[in-house]
Amino acid sequence: MNLERLKKLSLQEVGSELRQMVESGNFLISEVVNIILEKGVLAGASDIHLTPTKQGLRIRYRIDGLFQELTTLPIELCEPVVARTKVIAGLMSHKREVVQEGRITLQIGGEKRDLRLSVIPTVLGEKMVLRIFDPRQALIQLEDLGYSEDLLRQYETLLFDLQGMIILTGPSGSGKTTTLYASLYKIATELDKYASIVTIEDPVEYTVGLFAQMQVNRQQGIDFIKGLAAVLRQDPQVIMVGEIRDSETCEVALRAGLTGHLILTTIHSGTAYDVITRLLNMGIEPFVIASAVTGIVAQRLVRTICPHCKESYTPDPIQLRFFQQVADLQGTDFVRGAGCAKCEYIGYQGRIPIAELLVFDAKIRELILEKAPSPVIRDFILQSGMKTFLHDGLEKIQQGLTTVEEVFRVVSYKELSDII
Repeated sequence: MNLERLKKLSLQEVGSELRQMVESGNFLISEVVNIILEKGVLAGASDIHLTPTKQGLRIRYRIDGLFQELTTLPIELCEPVVARTKVIAGLMSHKREVVQEGRITLQIGGEKRDLRLSVIPTVLGEKMVLRIFDPRQALIQLEDLGYSEDLLRQYETLLFDLQGMIILTGPSGSGKTTTLYASLYKIATELDKYASIVTIEDPVEYTVGLFAQMQVNRQQGIDFIKGLAAVLRQDPQVIMVGEIRDSETCEVALRAGLTGHLILTTIHSGTAYDVITRLLNMGIEPFVIASAVTGIVAQRLVRTICPHCKESYTPDPIQLRFFQQVADLQGTDFVRGAGCAKCEYIGYQGRIPIAELLVFDAKIRELILEKAPSPVIRDFILQSGMKTFLHDGLEKIQQGLTTVEEVFRVVSYKELSDII
């Protein structure tokens, strides 16, 4: 299918043409695979899911965090479609009972896209997920991420101090990696004379080219711990550890933050104050946490209203009543996307973070040293006036950037209850 035509067609139209092509019997598997991959990139998907079901091979794109259906192909096409994709990625197409991972590089309209491929066996056939990486995301400006001015100012202050540990937390797909790269890019461009930057990643998602990036390779004996130990002998000022997954890596990274290095890393957790409990539960000594950590950023991504089809509306009264307990929304001109061709009739286009930044001060460090229970730490942080990502979300509603329903979807009921 012609690339320009593929770009103009909606997901529904592309899915319909794929089905017609298959039903006619006049098609090549390579053409089917190319259409699936290319449309995913052109539609701005972050992931492409190919899932075998009783109804057939279900193909979905994750766009702005939510799934959009492309089509379901006959189940007999599952094996050849997956096999062809594995061949492109240089994987073993005949091995169907093992987990495989690989990479594909696509050239689309003069631009390069890297796709990370994961294949697992299931009872109905192989399930495949392809993560799409846009190299432009690696060079995004920190100011362009969508943080509030106040949070950005505080965060840059922590970054430019070039010591201690800054932890980013949030669920998978919440933009943590993008924030890490934007932070390193900021340091590399503004503090190049002072800062030597090294990253340890698993895997390296974007090759930035401005600083050294090291990939974990367990087959060669390089894990996060050994990689971090080696990097510390390279005279670094800034170290990015892709993710803290165990207490040993966490201990080494925290102690590096105590010795005059800036450590940037991520931990899977809920809120900023939940990270403190997570670190204590990992067996890290309270004095190490209190001394090394300088700040924690927790974030989620909310979809932004399509600018081409904005309209005023009345939000769900039950959800609105919840939010009125946190902030006064009286007089707000609530808007949403009506749905148009530009946004595939969804009403949203793109995403921005709603975030909270916990800056460690003397009182928080004192509570950690005392091993205060999680509710005590949480209550102190909330009473001290820290702006949570719920407050940030409500501000973005008032600014006409997102909707009440979208913020309510992203913030869990437990987190709402904690804040209210």
